[in-house]
Amino acid sequence: MSTVNILIDNSPSDENNARLRNGILDFNAKYLHEKASPFSVFAQNNKNEIIGGASIWEHSDAFYIDILWVEENYREQGVGSRLLNELFNQATIKNVKKIFVDTYEFQAVDFYKKQGFFVIGRLEDYLLGHDRIYLRKNLD
Repeated sequence: MSTVNILIDNSPSDENNARLRNGILDFNAKYLHEKASPFSVFAQNNKNEIIGGASIWEHSDAFYIDILWVEENYREQGVGSRLLNELFNQATIKNVKKIFVDTYEFQAVDFYKKQGFFVIGRLEDYLLGHDRIYLRKNLD
């Protein structure tokens, strides 16, 4: 048996993190017969500064919203809705029928519900007393 060292790295490199992510994506591809691919949608202000966006994992029949964020001074102005609408447009173009996202109860549950998502699961007391909530939207 070969020697394996276990290391703790408090500042892992992007390269090492990519190695882990690619390793699990390659493994999953054997069973899912596809490899998820990332894409992003960004919102810019009139100075071309990124003030929000969404990071998405695309699968053949689903999108997973990994991150959706809008800078605080731009919230409640429809930016998040516009980002999701662009994501819905991309789903239509790519024939994707469902979108998944997870959020904490203090983040954006009501926002997603207003956009047609519904709760499919909840991890109570996930982190420091806060619940993590999983949502889904079916696209027709």
